[in-house]
Amino acid sequence: MCCSLCNAAISRKYRFRIPLITSRYDLMLSLFLEPALDLKLLRQFVAVYEEKSMTRAAGRCHISQPALSNAIRHLEDDIGRILFNRTSQGTQPTREAEQLYPVALRSLKDFDQISNLFSAPQSASPLTLGVMPELPQREVAKFYRIVRALLPVNPLNLVHHTQSCDARIILDVMKDEDELFTPLWQEQYCFVTHRDHPLAQKDRVETKDLDGQTFIVCPPCESHQRTLGLLGQMGLSPALTLSAMSKDMVRQLLIANAGVSFLPEYMSTEWEELVVRPFDGPTLGRTAGLAWTSGRMPSPELETVLNTFRL
Repeated sequence: MCCSLCNAAISRKYRFRIPLITSRYDLMLSLFLEPALDLKLLRQFVAVYEEKSMTRAAGRCHISQPALSNAIRHLEDDIGRILFNRTSQGTQPTREAEQLYPVALRSLKDFDQISNLFSAPQSASPLTLGVMPELPQREVAKFYRIVRALLPVNPLNLVHHTQSCDARIILDVMKDEDELFTPLWQEQYCFVTHRDHPLAQKDRVETKDLDGQTFIVCPPCESHQRTLGLLGQMGLSPALTLSAMSKDMVRQLLIANAGVSFLPEYMSTEWEELVVRPFDGPTLGRTAGLAWTSGRMPSPELETVLNTFRL
């Protein structure tokens, strides 16, 4: 009965005879005559049938109630049958609607399968992060886990922080003038020396204890520069200053018992030769975060990550 109704509607609409529709596949082929209109009407019919309410169905279809009522009347005119009875209790389907409903569901499902069959899968865009060495591996790993949870299907490419990338995991003092910065974590610095160094025998180290000591400084490190400035303000000075261009190099000199210095806490506990002592001077530390160029819009993948850490 339903197939004959649909056949009659299509025949009247296009003003030529169409062979009798005898299966849901015939119905599908007939709808290709005007797929945008007929599919839309079928979906709206299904919504009204399932919701039993024009108001709820209109909300589900994201259209106004009068527009949905007109669409259902248009469908009823096409097939020449009443599909719904409007009562004070709601919208009740007729016998014809009961017959049309399962065919409409199957037809819409088959159309969706056809669409999916010929839709080329969209490859997920990669996110490339430039990573500064000498960051705490546990903190960096925590960040990676969050990124993978946010972007489970996107490839994640890790490169050195000096290479081309979408964003860089670096220290705040390292960001360029045209970069924006979102903090990820903070690291506290500890006073560190070799276990055989005289200051290792003290329970606490004061700023004045650094006077006359060999101090190992990392020139790019703001905290080290602040320490040297503080010593100068207090009229103190190290006996000798050794320079190392990275924190790893600073640690190598400390292991060699070449002097004293300040290191991030995670770098201070990995070697048994090194000891950490409480320091009574100013608190030192650094902030690591995500830096990206302000001159261009972040990619959707990077924006997803940034929105998470901006909260």
